[in-house]
Amino acid sequence: MAVSTNPNKPAGLAPIGTLTGADWTGKGRMYCIPSSDSTYNYMQGDLVSLTGAADPATGLACISLTAAGSAAVGVIQAVGIYPSGPLIDPNNLQRTYAPVTKQQSYYAYVLDSPDVIYEIQEGGTGNNLSATASAGLNANILLNTAVTTGVPPSQLISGTTLTNNSAPTTTSTLNLKIISLAQRIDNSFITSPSTNGYQKWWVIINNHQYRGGVTAP
Repeated sequence: MAVSTNPNKPAGLAPIGTLTGADWTGKGRMYCIPSSDSTYNYMQGDLVSLTGAADPATGLACISLTAAGSAAVGVIQAVGIYPSGPLIDPNNLQRTYAPVTKQQSYYAYVLDSPDVIYEIQEGGTGNNLSATASAGLNANILLNTAVTTGVPPSQLISGTTLTNNSAPTTTSTLNLKIISLAQRIDNSFITSPSTNGYQKWWVIINNHQYRGGVTAP
């Protein structure tokens, strides 16, 4: 794979397969984003965590955006205002996410299996991650504002990236475990310039609330 630059297209965590080798089914579960959450937008590709509370209307577990170094339950695939039926906001059919200001609770379909493999773009102010010292190690996410320039409202997705602000390491509490560089012709290790390489990586959730984090070798 020889390219001089990688496309800068962050999309949060995008599912690509499973560790088990089973066919990808897209199965997940419904969770609640409570109306009391007035801090974040929630978009497709966002990593989320259990809050420890439940939705009084449905009994579904409540979620919030995952912080760097915290355990996560999975990745959002769709958001709406009904716990069953189409995941849409009938008051704004173009909106496919839960906004910062929430007039009601939202419901998110979340891929919550710890065996899902995701693709994520590298980002941050540090140096590009190393070709020889990244695979197999653990790393945190970096919460970023979703890219909105030139994107229709119906296609807004997460801006979360894999941080290069600190190098991947063995710590078991880090969010993600790196499997490898994403194996595509439009993705390559970038050594020069040393920053903004926009490399894409294949990862799993390491610090998962349904399976404990693992120290890297």
